[in-house]
Amino acid sequence: METSSELQAVSNKERIKLILKFALVGVVFWFLFKKGLVTAESFHQLIASPLTIAVMVSLMIFNTILGTLRWRGLLDAKGAHLSFKRVFELNMIGNFFNIALPGAVSGDFVKAMFVSKQFPERKAAVFGSMLLDRFLGMSAMVFVAAFSALVSRFINWGGSLPSVLLISIGSIGIGIFLFLIYMFLSHKKDPLFDLIQFITKRHTRLQIIDKLYLGVMDYRSRPRAVILAVSQSILIHVLLVLIAFSISEAVSTTPISLVALAVIVPIGMLATTIPLLPAGVGTGHAAFFALFKLVGSNQGAEIFSLIVMMQIIVGTIGGVIYLRTTARDALKVV
Repeated sequence: METSSELQAVSNKERIKLILKFALVGVVFWFLFKKGLVTAESFHQLIASPLTIAVMVSLMIFNTILGTLRWRGLLDAKGAHLSFKRVFELNMIGNFFNIALPGAVSGDFVKAMFVSKQFPERKAAVFGSMLLDRFLGMSAMVFVAAFSALVSRFINWGGSLPSVLLISIGSIGIGIFLFLIYMFLSHKKDPLFDLIQFITKRHTRLQIIDKLYLGVMDYRSRPRAVILAVSQSILIHVLLVLIAFSISEAVSTTPISLVALAVIVPIGMLATTIPLLPAGVGTGHAAFFALFKLVGSNQGAEIFSLIVMMQIIVGTIGGVIYLRTTARDALKVV
C-alpha cells in the first residue's frame, strides 16, 4: 500500500510536469510574437471583422467534430469502442501536443498512447487506426490539391503553378490512389508485406513495422469505414480552404480567388507535417509565402500565422482538457 506522503509526492510531480507542458505553450506564443509571425496589423484587421471570426470559429468546430467522427469510426471498426466525448477529448489533447511538440502531427502519437493503454490487447490496431487516420488526412490534402490543380488548368485563377509542382501533386495523388486500390485487393497475396518482412527479419529492431503495417492493412476488410474516413478527410480540407478564404477576405490587400486558395492551401498545409517547430511554424510560413507569391500576394506568411493562431486557441483548449484528465491518464504520456 502506498502511504499518503508517497501519493502526495507523485501528485506534486505530476503537477510540475503538467505545468511545464503548459509553459511550453507559453513559449510557443512568445516565439510567434517575438519573430513577428503574427503581426498586430493583420490581427487588428481580423478582430475588426466579427463575421469573419464567427465563420472561422464555426468552421473550426465543424472540422474538429469531423476529425473526431473519422477517428472514432476507425477505432470502432477495430473493436476499440469509445464514446464520442472521449474521442473528442483525445483529439483535443492531440491538438494541444501538436502545438507543444515539433511538427503538426506529433499529437497523434500522444492520443494513440492514451487509447492503447486502455486497450492493451489491441495496441497494434489502435496505432494502425492512428496511422491510417493521419494517412487519410494527408491523402485528402493531396486529393483536394490535385483536383483543384486540374481545374486550374481550365479556369483563370490568377496564377500559374510550376509544371514540376503539378507533376509532383499528380504523381503523389496517383500513388496514393493506387495504394488504396492495392489495400483492398491484397487479401490473399501481399507482396509489399513480404518485402517488409524480408527487411525486418534482417533488422529485428524494425519488426514493429510489421505490426503497424498489419494494423493499417487490417482495414481492407472494412472498406466502408475507410471510404467514409476518406470522405470526411476531404470535407475537412475543403473547410480548411474556406477558413483560409475567410481570413484572406478580411486581411489580404490582394484579392485571392477561392479556386486559387483551394490549390495552394492544401499544398502549404502539407509542408506543416515536417517536424521542425510546433504547429508547423517555419515550414508552413515559408510554403505559404512562396505559394501566395504565385498569385501576386505577399501575405501568405501572415495568413498562415492567423491559421496558426486558431490552431493555438484550439490547442490551448486541448491543454485545459489534458489538465482535467486523471493523474493516471496523465502519466501514460509522460
